[in-house]
Order: sequence, then structure tokens, then C-alpha cells
Amino acid sequence: MYDNVTVHGIVLDTSLLKEYDKRLIILTAELGKLTVFANGARRKNSPFTAVSQKFVMGSFTLRPGRTSYTLIGSEIKETFHELSLDIEKMTYASYACEVTEHFTGENIGGKDELNLLYVTFRAIISSRQSLELIKSVFEFKLMDLEGFGLEMTSCVKTGTEEGLHYLSLEDGGIVADDAVSMVKNPIYITKDVKYAIRYILSRDIKEVYSFDVSLEIASKLAEISSAYLTLHSDRKFKSLDILSALTFPV
Repeated sequence: MYDNVTVHGIVLDTSLLKEYDKRLIILTAELGKLTVFANGARRKNSPFTAVSQKFVMGSFTLRPGRTSYTLIGSEIKETFHELSLDIEKMTYASYACEVTEHFTGENIGGKDELNLLYVTFRAIISSRQSLELIKSVFEFKLMDLEGFGLEMTSCVKTGTEEGLHYLSLEDGGIVADDAVSMVKNPIYITKDVKYAIRYILSRDIKEVYSFDVSLEIASKLAEISSAYLTLHSDRKFKSLDILSALTFPV
């Protein structure tokens, strides 16, 4: 018999089971990504109805099993209900959840990823930056947290800090002009793009959305961050299809 555990996290995804149950994927600070079964969550007056919704943040008391957990108690801290009021914002938030679920592990602390997801939801809701820029910042920062950060201070081939005008995703960072022939698929970047990436990777999670850039720079950041995420994952994220439909309606 396992002891019950209480964890703090955000519901990344939900799916229906049988007639009244739900399967939840929860990102937790203490144990990373968990599969949790909320029995009876779809019954009328169930205490788990509200907490078993996507984006909900709270504390969850769980009964451990061999490969999953059963929800036996909960307390909602925040619902981020504003996300459900705007289909575009909801889709970007769903994308953040989907990517987080893919890259985070089970039974490994996920405090940083949880904090990133929280501030990302807040950034999406506030819309002080474009949603495209928020998506890029999220991708850069998550990749950094998962150990795929880019070296942006010195050339990855020669170590020099001068003449850094190219980026090689395959080689993991910035490249000097005289080392371009040594890397695969070099991407020319302006100093503003370089400084933006440096800012994202160097700042604390709570500060990562405290800047803005022009549409031109945001577009370049989006191109780079998407390519970098694709380099480290062959998964096709469903939310991207919805984003494409919203951006380029038929």
C-alpha cells in the first residue's frame, strides 16, 4: 500500500473515460508529469468536476498506483478562465501545454516548467506582447530548461566573442563569421535578434516576458524557435494545426 501524496500543479490535458470518469495529465512541481484518474468527475455534483478541467492550477491529493494515480482530493488555486473566452488565446495556451507534456518527464521535479507555464498563461491573458512572440519565448525557454539551450556568448567552434552574426541550431549556438564554413545550415541574425535570444535565455522565468520587439524581429525569433524545437522533436503538435487555421483561415 502506497501513502497518499499531495502535489501542486496545472492540468495539461484531459480525456473522457467510461461514462463518468476522466483521465488527467497534470504537471506538478514535486513529481513532474503525472497521469491521474478522476473517477466520477463527470457525475452531477462531483467534487472533481471543476478541478478536472484543462488549465486549472491547484493542489491535488493522490493515491499512487503502479503506473498512475487516483485523485482523492483537490483545491483549486486558479482557473485561468480568461483563456476560454478567446479561441486564439486558448489555442496558444493549449500549444504550451502540449509541448510541455511532450518534453517533461514523469516522477522528476517540474517546478521550473510549472513556473514557465504559469507565466506563459499570464502573458497570453495580458497580451502585452504578440501571441507569436509569447510562443517563441516559451519555446526558447522550455528548450533551455530541458537542456537544449543555445550558446549565445561565444562562437561554438572557435570560442571568439567577436563577429558573431550567425546561428547554427545543429551545433547549438552562435557562430563567428570566420567559422561559418565549419557548421551546418548557418542562419544569419541581426544584433537585435541575438540580444533578444540572449535576454530570453539569461533571465529568470518570472522576468522572461518583460520585453517586446518589433514585428520583424518577432517573426525571425518565431522562425528560429520553431526550427529549434523541431530539431529536438519529431512530434507533430495538434495545436499547431489549429493555430494555422486561425492565422490563415480558408
